[in-house]
Amino acid sequence: MRTRWTRTALGITAVAALLTSCAAEAAEAPDLSAVPTDRVADEIFQSDAIDLIEYVRNRLTADCMDEQGYPQLKRTRLSTRTKPFTDMDVRPPLFTTRTDEQAALYGFGENRAPESANVLSHDRGFDRRLDTCQDAAGRRLGPEFDKVQNQSYQLYNDVADERDALLKTPEETAVTAAALRPMLACVENTGFRQRTSGARDLDAFGIGRPTGRYEGAEPPDPRAVPGTVEILPAVPERRYVPTAEESRLAVAAARCARETGFGEKITAQRVRVLRVVVAGHAAEVGELRPQVEEMAKTAAKLEGR
Repeated sequence: MRTRWTRTALGITAVAALLTSCAAEAAEAPDLSAVPTDRVADEIFQSDAIDLIEYVRNRLTADCMDEQGYPQLKRTRLSTRTKPFTDMDVRPPLFTTRTDEQAALYGFGENRAPESANVLSHDRGFDRRLDTCQDAAGRRLGPEFDKVQNQSYQLYNDVADERDALLKTPEETAVTAAALRPMLACVENTGFRQRTSGARDLDAFGIGRPTGRYEGAEPPDPRAVPGTVEILPAVPERRYVPTAEESRLAVAAARCARETGFGEKITAQRVRVLRVVVAGHAAEVGELRPQVEEMAKTAAKLEGR
């Protein structure tokens, strides 16, 4: 399942409506065929630039809130950068890239990344001042901040939706099935069987599905006391521990993926589909590029770079 990117305010749980609006002058969009598959987020969607812009906006907002008597955002360092759109980078399915040792150790899971401290507001005064501080921070980055940010996220969501829809068409489903057949046959030859009736796909065999556990305790639930601003503590990295059966299946799946070239076939399909979709949005990509670049220059100056 992919992430659906929305604008977030300094880690505070909130989803804003995404708007579309007309962009300024058209500019030439980059040629996706010349972009490395692991640089799509940066080269097409300008992830690095958006990341810097939002980092500076969040820092300015936290400083403003501190001056208003709400130091929580500044104390929890919620201006930490979180790069968006990274799932646009095309990589093979994770299980296909692992060595036998890695597959045995992690199964189909990954260690859970550490989480920064977060702020959860139940205070209307905090919320009102946050809106004011965010608006002021955005204006320092440029009068078009909201429009450019909204269009950037809308572009990502539109491309992701169209990509996913295209992968579900009969033509692309047939391509996926052709890549799956030899790999699943290989997995069956190692002694594993389809677990559910119906389509012969990865999920029917349990491939790619973590069934283990994370070490350590789950973080506590928020207290959610009305009229307060709650700081949720940082959560350290947690190690993933697969079940023994998951480890065995993961090793078999990794070996069969290598033998049949499954990862390479699926990656090639996703690159081809993404090129088709991005080509349909070339004008939007080109129009946004100079606006984001100019705003990133302003952000760098505000950051003292």
